[in-house]
Amino acid sequence: MGLVSRVDYNTKIKSFKDIFPESVKEMFYDIKLNISKLDESFGKLESKEILKIIEKGEYKINNEQFDIRIDLGNPKAIISTYRNNSEGGCQSCVSRHTYIIDAQDPNLELYCGFSKPNYLDLNDLREKGLTDKIMKHYNTPCEDWKPTFSPTIEKLLEIE
Repeated sequence: MGLVSRVDYNTKIKSFKDIFPESVKEMFYDIKLNISKLDESFGKLESKEILKIIEKGEYKINNEQFDIRIDLGNPKAIISTYRNNSEGGCQSCVSRHTYIIDAQDPNLELYCGFSKPNYLDLNDLREKGLTDKIMKHYNTPCEDWKPTFSPTIEKLLEIE
């Protein structure tokens, strides 16, 4: 095996507060532009193929002189965070709240801001860790669901 160059792909997005639809879209197209400077075929890929590569976390370029491995771990984490906060149910909803029942218990209980738990019956909430509404809609949105980020990553990148 010949020479291998490992390259980290760093983004402008440094924390959760920097993640919003426009910054994620800009990051995606920056990746496409920058990697296509090293590998022209990358620039010809469809958006859904590029998204799959980013979500794998690495892109390899085979060159006659040496191979280049681009670590896309940082963009992968950003896409994952965006996806987790724009799809599903309660886990991505802005109305999801946490409640500390007991300061000595490190567990946070989840409840929906639209239907707060009965604090008089804390034992029931402590046993389940979730209110009935959260248990029912954790992965599937309810009628009150509003995701933290919108649209989904596929719609943002216009992937069919």
